[in-house]
Amino acid sequence: MTVITHPWKCSKDPKDPLPIVTRLGPQRIQILSNSSTDADGAPNAPDIDPTGQVETSLRTSNGWQGEGNYVNALTIPYFVLPGNWEEITEIHCELGDMAKLTYKNYSVFAIYTDVGGRKRIGESSVRANQALGCDPWINGQVRVGS
Repeated sequence: MTVITHPWKCSKDPKDPLPIVTRLGPQRIQILSNSSTDADGAPNAPDIDPTGQVETSLRTSNGWQGEGNYVNALTIPYFVLPGNWEEITEIHCELGDMAKLTYKNYSVFAIYTDVGGRKRIGESSVRANQALGCDPWINGQVRVGS
């Protein structure tokens, strides 16, 4: 096991603990992190989040075979990796790869759907957070990047 040291953050909250990324084997990694909610891919993403996009990196032209051109954050559990993921971890991930997300007594399998910024780790779709027993909504708005 090797802990990968990098100053990724999981949210803008300075009280949030820093994520811990550990290489467990050649192609196995564990990320212990809080999760920010990502609304990208939802048809109404800009209404949910001011920076929300209706697109995801995974789309019908490069591997997505679901409904619509992009992966809908409201219906599909997915996770996001930082844009410098492979550079830092030396682990190659393909859009469409799967991971098991766990929080307390809940688990969900999720798809690697989006490439995020180089400073953040720990984002997952609205649906993934709901499947993990979390309520990502406050007054009808998704908590994003909190």
